[in-house]
Amino acid sequence: MPWISRFVPLLLVGAAAIGCQQQQKGSVVASASGESGYAMSYPDTLTETGERFVQHESEARSLLPKFANYTSELDKTDWATVRSVYEAADAAGGSGAYVAQARENQAVERFFKEEKGEISKKVAGAAQYAAKQKGCTAEVYGPASHALDKAVEKQLEERLRAHSEAHQIIEDNQDVLGKPNLEKLRAQADQLSRASYLVRVATRETREEIEQRIAEGSDVKKTLDRTIERAREVEGNAARGAADKKAAAQRRERAEKAKERIDATLEQAQKGLQELDKRIEELRREYDKALEELLRAADEKAKAEPPAAGAHRPRLVARAH
Repeated sequence: MPWISRFVPLLLVGAAAIGCQQQQKGSVVASASGESGYAMSYPDTLTETGERFVQHESEARSLLPKFANYTSELDKTDWATVRSVYEAADAAGGSGAYVAQARENQAVERFFKEEKGEISKKVAGAAQYAAKQKGCTAEVYGPASHALDKAVEKQLEERLRAHSEAHQIIEDNQDVLGKPNLEKLRAQADQLSRASYLVRVATRETREEIEQRIAEGSDVKKTLDRTIERAREVEGNAARGAADKKAAAQRRERAEKAKERIDATLEQAQKGLQELDKRIEELRREYDKALEELLRAADEKAKAEPPAAGAHRPRLVARAH
């Protein structure tokens, strides 16, 4: 279904634009703590931000043990070049271009996850209609939806790889690396860069976001009180119509529910925040250890299996810090 590949870039651009709007920091963007919509969703938003930190931490830890198997997955290759790939993949995870793309990908993934049902329905429905117009009676709804999932996943992967020097090294050194090793090495570079990004950037940014949201707590409480008061005024105003009163009642109920939860949610977030710096540093130590062991393993392989005389040497890549 080649037409799906034409649709996916439009989806990525639109969702990425949402991500770009959320990336600005400092005084450029004012806090939404004074807005009733934000205040009513604040407990959920604060909880979700904390859960995102846990997800980043868990994903990073699930990747680290895989480093130990990387060198054993490759055979008959130039290990000095492999080491350069590993170093470049590590550096990519903390580079501005990779990080910016990772943020965009996250926005796309979140958007696609939330809207997947509706998007898949429309795309698959269009595919089914096109098939019927051509006299095809086969069921294409399921395959079209699956193809869309895979197409989005592939496009996101390619966008990240475009911002990693590790993949440039792989493409420039295919002969010495060995064709049977290329896909394995690409996958390893992806995992290594992802782990580097999660450890160096994502966990720290999420920690900062949690702290910022906690700081909004008192203002959010005032906004909820104000929202409840204004809703009650509408409900008690004889001049307002039934529709207005119904909307006000619904808004008041949402605000009251948020107010009931906010203190407990803030208390939990504040307790968790005290531990985050320690958890981030511990995760960084685990990552650094796993990376050092991986590079040492590549060095040992290089000594045991030296390259042929005259083999091309890749340029070195600076390690990330």
